[in-house]
Order: sequence, then C-alpha cells, then structure tokens
Amino acid sequence: MPILFAVCLFVLAPMVSHHKENRDAIAHASDHDRESRYIAPFVRTPEEVVARMLEVAEITPGDILYDLGSGDGRIVIAAAKRYGIKAVGFEINPALVEESRGTIKQEGLENLVEIREQDIRSVNLAPASVVTMYLYPSANLRLRRAIRSQLKPGSRVVSHQFAMGDWTPAKTEQIKDSAGLTRTIYLWRIAATRGR
Repeated sequence: MPILFAVCLFVLAPMVSHHKENRDAIAHASDHDRESRYIAPFVRTPEEVVARMLEVAEITPGDILYDLGSGDGRIVIAAAKRYGIKAVGFEINPALVEESRGTIKQEGLENLVEIREQDIRSVNLAPASVVTMYLYPSANLRLRRAIRSQLKPGSRVVSHQFAMGDWTPAKTEQIKDSAGLTRTIYLWRIAATRGR
C-alpha cells in the first residue's frame, strides 16, 4: 500500500499546485526514505520533456551528463543520440538497469552511454558537467550538499518537476506534455563560490 501511494502521488504531482505537490511529496518521501533503498519511484519522463530538459541544459561538445535515477535510460540515450556526448545513468532497480542496457546496445550507443547500478546517494558527481533528475523534493534536498561540493563551476543541474528548496533557479520553465499536463523544468548553474 505505501508503494502504491508513492507512485500515485508522483504520477499525479503535475496536476496539483507547485507548493502543494512539494509539501505533500516532502512529507511522504521523508517517511518513506527511512525504510527504503528507493528514494523515488520510477515514473517515465515524457519524451518531449526529456528533449526540453536537454535543451535547457545548453549541452555543448565535451559535456558529461549524469542522470540520477535513470529509470529506463531515456535521458542518457537521448543525450548521446542528439548531442553526441558521454552520458551515465545511475539506477538502483536491477530490472531497469537491464532494460536500459538492452536499449543502449540496441541503439549502438555503448561507446557513449553507461548505466551503473548504484544508489544515487553514493554517486561521485565530480566528473559531470550536467546533472539531470526527476526525484522527490526530499531527494533533491538530500543531494544538495554533494552537488555544491562536487560539481565544478559552470556545471548545470536540471530537475523535472521539483525544485531544490531555497535555491534560486537560473531558469524555470513550464511546458505541456502530450497528455496536456503542465510540467516544470528547473535549471541551476553552479557558481564559482558555493555557499552553504
């Protein structure tokens, strides 16, 4: 029952107000995180949102993209196909890791894309210049320390649907997906001086 509630909450999040969705998701995720190795359920990001997230990130040759909670691998695959960059997905669910790796092989992208079966809370972000995520607000908050301390100045962080607490985004954009739901995309740029 708790897992079903978590999935329902995450799927319905785009349809409720921004403040309410953050408040509800934070409350649930905080309780759920203590007992689970999964800090966010798998919910597919619509392809049009994936495309816009990558555009908002302003990807350039030489970028390395890390997708935290990569699910079926669609963001890392799209990044490699459209921009020719190296992309690494981090996913803890073995079935999704296997599915992603199969798709990567099918697409012939093994030289650019890698999926690591790893808890995102233990990822060293230092090699990345772009980080993408679609997680709970509480998961975003838990990653802030690593993002601030590990990413190089100029790196970009793009989040689908959920903000990073009191961090002020460089850009916030809303788009409608193919189902007519409003999706929010946030961009942060890592500054040369990172305060706590």
